[in-house]
Amino acid sequence: MDDQFPSAAELWTALDEPWQEAFRQAWAALRSGTIAVGACASTSDGSIVRAARNRVFDKDGPPGEIFGSALAHAEMNVLARLEFLSHSNLVLTTTLEPCLQCAAAIRLGPIATVRFAGRDVYWDGCHDFGKLSQREAGRTQATRIGPCPNELGVFGTVIARLGPRRSPRFEERLRALGDGPVIDLVDELESSGEKGRLADMEINEALGYLWPRLRVLAATLNVESWSR
Repeated sequence: MDDQFPSAAELWTALDEPWQEAFRQAWAALRSGTIAVGACASTSDGSIVRAARNRVFDKDGPPGEIFGSALAHAEMNVLARLEFLSHSNLVLTTTLEPCLQCAAAIRLGPIATVRFAGRDVYWDGCHDFGKLSQREAGRTQATRIGPCPNELGVFGTVIARLGPRRSPRFEERLRALGDGPVIDLVDELESSGEKGRLADMEINEALGYLWPRLRVLAATLNVESWSR
């Protein structure tokens, strides 16, 4: 395992503001009882333009954002609030690999680069729209940076699964795709009552609390192979 970041505190401090804000948004989602994914759009110099979180299980939300719907993903809510033709070449930073829906929205939005922390085995590979048509194949695709091949990447995946209870069918598919160790840790955190205690912490404190187990899980998942 790469010891570039020997502690959670050092990793967190090394993150730029868009990364930290995306994770703060994810943590706000966890505390609200929805799926813990956060995202933000920023300029190339790191100035945040919009930040948002998942609101799938929310009953309300800020003007312009989607809530209470399967469409209410963090990336969708960021993109929905970017005024048409007012931005270009933005960087989208998100705590989990975008799903098919979000990848399509990113394709239509003013996004030049996508950075994501956690790997989502369920949607991995669904971003390549060049396979759909010759026209799409000829268009410039957003640069993808991720998943993070370290504890931050594992953290992004774990907290996304730590939200509302997964359906047995979805969990079965995740395990079949190799996410069994992630689900096992999530089950442990839920059954022990640690999930509630984690929610009372700030996001960087939760990262530190889980750090030893994230390191073990990173080795188990061989996250260094995630880099691509």
